[in-house]
Amino acid sequence: MVTPSFWRAAVWTSFLVVCCFTKGAEGTGDKSPPYLLQPGQFPTQDLSHAISGELIQLDHLNRTGQLRPDRRNDQRTDDYDRPLLFTLLPYGSMRYHGAPAELRDIPLGTHLHGKFYWDPKSGKDGKGAFTQAFLLEDDFSFDESSKCEWRLDDVKLDRNTISVTRLSKAENKTEARPVIYKITPATRVWKGQGFGTLKDLATNQSLLINLTLCTLKGPGNATDIWIDDESKQIAAEHQIAVHRVHQKERGLAGWIDAVDNEKGLVTATLFAGFDPSLKDDFKIKGRVNALVSETSLRSYDQINDRAPSELVAISPVPVLPGSSGFQLIFKPDNLLEGFRPHNIIRVMSGTWPLDDLPWEERLWK
Repeated sequence: MVTPSFWRAAVWTSFLVVCCFTKGAEGTGDKSPPYLLQPGQFPTQDLSHAISGELIQLDHLNRTGQLRPDRRNDQRTDDYDRPLLFTLLPYGSMRYHGAPAELRDIPLGTHLHGKFYWDPKSGKDGKGAFTQAFLLEDDFSFDESSKCEWRLDDVKLDRNTISVTRLSKAENKTEARPVIYKITPATRVWKGQGFGTLKDLATNQSLLINLTLCTLKGPGNATDIWIDDESKQIAAEHQIAVHRVHQKERGLAGWIDAVDNEKGLVTATLFAGFDPSLKDDFKIKGRVNALVSETSLRSYDQINDRAPSELVAISPVPVLPGSSGFQLIFKPDNLLEGFRPHNIIRVMSGTWPLDDLPWEERLWK
């Protein structure tokens, strides 16, 4: 039997490892104020609030968008499907196909799992809402990080449905009730090093599934189904390559911890959410380029406004939510006006290509 969308949302909230609601979150019964982020500080622990929904609008330049949230039992029916405007925090990150991603990588209609922080100035009545996105990830990434997968119990091609049961590999636990998802001729079946067909679906396969229309059309329609480990690995490797190219062309984002004007030194901590192998391109006494940026992570003109610098030290720091734990101390040839504590910067290894960005990405036009 097809389970209704509100049941599906409840199962995903209770069964998986997303019970990271802050104090004061709706549906918890706790009326204490929600946790508020502090400027220039990473949260000391993950106190975010879990919201899932479908991506219905995005502005990748300014890292903003809208979700159509999954329906919940604690909602008024008048609030069903009310769009949620969000802004990705400067240290907020995304994952797609099990790998780091940018908002531009996510197709509209993709069902996402999010972690959000409270913004006291947002919301439909201006009294605050969970609109500051800390993490957004597709079903593939969410299931993989939660160590969960779907067991294929039944395929009915004549009815365009699959029946699946959720498995927690970490807890060795099987969800008692199966879920029935729609499949369509547009559903992509990832098989081995390429694509298969719906006829390759067979009972007892361990699947990862990306979904859409999770609120409007019951539990949802499957847009992508991965039927073996090789196809899952290839999807992740491709997305890692896409994101690695993006980061090398624009630099790794972080914020300035301190500036020593007398010695001409800048200390900065890089944000999490990039391929860790990129750290290997930063060498002590090597050259880096530092770029003044804004909270959208957009820089001005990375050809003319960069600060060529010498990398003086690399220091490990505590890994906090949003922090990579990778701290750089560099000595710019000239200290820029934007090099001030808590300001956002992007840092490029001197070995990375340096070229103009598209006109629309620059803050200075």
